[in-house]
Amino acid sequence: MEEKILQEQKKTNELLEKLISQNKDPNELLTIKQIHKETGIGINMLQKMFKDKELAVQRYTSPFKVTRGAFNNYLNKRHDYLSER
Repeated sequence: MEEKILQEQKKTNELLEKLISQNKDPNELLTIKQIHKETGIGINMLQKMFKDKELAVQRYTSPFKVTRGAFNNYLNKRHDYLSER
């Protein structure tokens, strides 16, 4: 079980490094589809993340959006439920 968690954390760190290395504007608003296209994270997992109250999602827009900076900060924190299958 711990090995699975470590693999998930490693994958998350690699994705975060990829996002940071792109030098994108941290205030850019992104949709689930845009994040999926850039990171390869599954749509279902992203929908789960967008429902988490810890992620600062703009729910008054359609589709919901989040800033790149807020999403990166969210990925930096540990979220045990994300590694549950």
